[in-house]
Amino acid sequence: MKRIFTILFIFLYSCAEKPVVNPDFDFSQVKTIVIYPTPDYRSFAGSGSIINKSIVYHLMKMGVNVVERETTPVLIKEAALTQTGITSNTIDINLTSSDFVFLCTVTEFKDYKVIIIPVITDHKGSTVTTVETVDEPIVSTDKDGKEIVYYETTTTEIITIEKGSLTETERIKYVPSRVGVTAQLLNAGNGDVLWTNTYWYTSLSLSNAVNECVYGVLKPLKKLLK
Repeated sequence: MKRIFTILFIFLYSCAEKPVVNPDFDFSQVKTIVIYPTPDYRSFAGSGSIINKSIVYHLMKMGVNVVERETTPVLIKEAALTQTGITSNTIDINLTSSDFVFLCTVTEFKDYKVIIIPVITDHKGSTVTTVETVDEPIVSTDKDGKEIVYYETTTTEIITIEKGSLTETERIKYVPSRVGVTAQLLNAGNGDVLWTNTYWYTSLSLSNAVNECVYGVLKPLKKLLK
């Protein structure tokens, strides 16, 4: 059980810096926020759109009116077609505007991976030396004809050489999903940065990493907007 908790701790963790806040601004003024498209993280097409959708979801849960900038041109075009009679959709072209702009940059966006790492173990050879000692009786006679027995020691050295070998096995390495973002809330009128925060989250699930990362970066803003 202890091992299971250790694994969960390794694969589910996050990090956040303290957000920077403009102390002179009254955040109760923020009712509607325009979200601009988030650029994709390098080598991960569509990552910016995934982050944007999560930002919209969490801001709306916080009670903020949201205008997604990337969908605005589409709505305007569709409304124009409706007025010409080409389509019969009923669309309100009265788009909400706001003095507050939300920008986000994806600093990390990596999916979960399992990597198989080959491990080669070198078993070195060995040399074994064995020494055998044998006492052999030698019989002779003296001048009176009596037998004389004495022993002669023979020493034999045996060397045994065992060859070495290589053993190849595999080790599994788990690389969890990791998502990181930096977010800013700006005053569209003068370009002042009203609030900024950075956050990253690591999980075995990419969708969970996205959701928790976006929630983590927006959580301090939620307190200011109340």
